Amino acid sequence: MSNANTRGFFADTFALASAVVRAMAITGKNLFRKPVTVHYPTVERTYPDRYRGLLALTYDKETGEENCIGCRLCEFICPPAVIKVEMDKQEKRNYAKTFTLELYACEFCELCVQVCPTDAIVMMKSFDMATSDRRELLLDKDKLHAIGKKHEASWATGNLLRDMQQPPKKEVKSDA
Repeated sequence: MSNANTRGFFADTFALASAVVRAMAITGKNLFRKPVTVHYPTVERTYPDRYRGLLALTYDKETGEENCIGCRLCEFICPPAVIKVEMDKQEKRNYAKTFTLELYACEFCELCVQVCPTDAIVMMKSFDMATSDRRELLLDKDKLHAIGKKHEASWATGNLLRDMQQPPKKEVKSDA
């Protein structure tokens, strides 16, 4: 009867020695490579085009009004329920009276961005919200607007994402 535990002293020693040689070979191969470290605070990292980080609220570039109409679709679709919106109804249009986002519990699933009919909530090309106090990650409407002004928006807005999900339009060929 052969048992795997009775390989013998020399077989175990050879297996251990070969593992050490393989590990040292990898270490030796990487010892003289240039490091890939980015010195973050002093050197700004470039993000890929499709990077999506922080959430922010936006303004309309033409009128200067906030885009959020307080429809609460983002609140309803949010899986961890970290978005709270209160609507302010006015004559011309609705606004978000309050908009709070608990960033410390956000899953960054982007569902809120996808359902927003006015592209009011977008993801930014940044992640710079490191803090030692959780209360600073409870973002209200003013903080979310400040993030939107400070960082570059990601390529993916709600309307753009919805347009990508539509089936391609058939081209009409004309015989002229």
